[in-house]
Amino acid sequence: MSKVAYVALIAAFVAGPAAAAESGHFRGLAALSNTNFQIIKADDGHPGGAVMIGEMDGIIFNDRKESFLHNAHYRVIWKGDGRGNSDCFKTFTMPDGDKVYGVCYGKSVEDGYVGTVELIGGTGKYQGITGKGKYKVTTVTQRALWDLIE
Repeated sequence: MSKVAYVALIAAFVAGPAAAAESGHFRGLAALSNTNFQIIKADDGHPGGAVMIGEMDGIIFNDRKESFLHNAHYRVIWKGDGRGNSDCFKTFTMPDGDKVYGVCYGKSVEDGYVGTVELIGGTGKYQGITGKGKYKVTTVTQRALWDLIE
């Protein structure tokens, strides 16, 4: 094996899941629980209605049982408004402590929210990770939700 091929092989191995996640397809299902919720009402007659903020906490599983975002702690802080708009910050903490950070932008639907998710960085082996996908949060009860991310 040439020295260049050997260095390329080591670089690919060290990049590991972060490189695979950037160029591959991921599908995960998360169980979330609302842990904090606050609503601030707009003035009477304001078409926006209210602003809501909250936190959710849970776990995400990789559909293929690959290491990327499998059995990772999943925390979401979000805000939404009475017009159905929402956005959030997502933090995925892997079992080894490395983190992946994301943001989301969505719209309310009858049973939850749908929108886009963007990976914007991380720590450890996920430093510099990027990616885009879709999510669908389904409200199961007032406190329990499912989140499908692709």
